[in-house]
Amino acid sequence: MAFDAKSIPDNLRATYRGKKAAILVGAGASVGAGLPTWPQFLEAMVAVAEKQNVVAADKAREYRSLISDPSKYLMIASGLKEDLGSYFAKVVEDTFKAPKPKPTALHEALVKLDKLPFIITTNYDTIIERSYRAEVDDDVSVLTYQDEGELQRRLFAQEFFILKAHGDAQRAGNGIILTERDYRETLYRKRAYQHLLTGTFTMFSMVFVGASMNDPETRLLLNYIADAYPQDSGPSHYAVMAKEQLTAVEQDRWFKDLKVQIVPISSANQYSELTEFLVSLGKS
Repeated sequence: MAFDAKSIPDNLRATYRGKKAAILVGAGASVGAGLPTWPQFLEAMVAVAEKQNVVAADKAREYRSLISDPSKYLMIASGLKEDLGSYFAKVVEDTFKAPKPKPTALHEALVKLDKLPFIITTNYDTIIERSYRAEVDDDVSVLTYQDEGELQRRLFAQEFFILKAHGDAQRAGNGIILTERDYRETLYRKRAYQHLLTGTFTMFSMVFVGASMNDPETRLLLNYIADAYPQDSGPSHYAVMAKEQLTAVEQDRWFKDLKVQIVPISSANQYSELTEFLVSLGKS
């Protein structure tokens, strides 16, 4: 079944045309390129920890038994990152940078969206920037949460950039946000960055593509904004989500509580409608 272009709200199309809609790309956008899901990445971390003899076999089995529970992901990641120590950065590079996965049709559609003010991604991999450098701009600016000054300058100058909000596999040694402690450090100690990130959510509509709406940083920002500002002020946000995985009650609460309107797609054919959504938005 083809994506129904009529499911894209008129307001989103108008906001995109006005260069006031940005894309927030999550891990789901990279799965089609062969990169790991959360549980697969945790499994890879366990395997390296075993190979390097930094965890015993019994502890490795305990980690693996916990991976089946999504609510335990951050706890497992915290333990494994600590266990791996200096090996952790190498795991990130080997998993997300070294394979050099090829851009998918989704990435090709993404870089054709020429009215985006910026892209935010929670992914560590390099697919988005390599897509831009191959097709659009070989000098595209790539920032992380540590680049507050350049982020502020680019926002003020209205210059396009890619923000890797949880860190960059190219700069793995400079900080990857993965654990609960990492989130706390970023949320409460990187004040300038958090003010800037909050500003993007209050001045632009965010369109979540392949993103988990349970990301701690995202949920905190959405809840803060919903509490701090009147419900009828500021932009609405949009999340492209599989209709098979969402109830009517959840959809209603996302919109009424956090101003996130759901754009429903089918999960069939490995979420091919996600790419069709981007193509259709680009024709607005």
